[in-house]
Amino acid sequence: MRAVVLSCLMAGIVVAAPPPASKGDEGARQAAASFGRALTTGSASSLRTILPQKGKVRLTLALLGPEDGAFAAAQVEALFRDFLAAGKVHSFVVTRYESDGRTGALAYAKASIVDRDGQRAQIGIQLWLEPEGDRWVLREVKESAG
Repeated sequence: MRAVVLSCLMAGIVVAAPPPASKGDEGARQAAASFGRALTTGSASSLRTILPQKGKVRLTLALLGPEDGAFAAAQVEALFRDFLAAGKVHSFVVTRYESDGRTGALAYAKASIVDRDGQRAQIGIQLWLEPEGDRWVLREVKESAG
């Protein structure tokens, strides 16, 4: 192995190792955490950093909505702002995470909420994230029964 590296260096060949998956993976993890932080702090405007500049976000929401469809970034922010005006997200914890670090990431979370009618509930949230330029953005939010 050492001889191969030396011969490559002497021949002027530069062999670049692919970036570690954890580096790309970290951006997606941070985006998932940012989503939870925006909801638990009641700051829908904080979602802007993880919303796409191009394309739409697919929402399948029951208690956080109800919404089902594809929405532009400004619409997603407005929908969560509407929810947060009447409801509250007390906690948000990512419970499972899957990613290749390059093309997509799936985060599963549990959240404790008070819905618009004042009812407490535990829900599951699935986030699909994709890279856009130099950042990871939200492409889908899917709510399920806790």
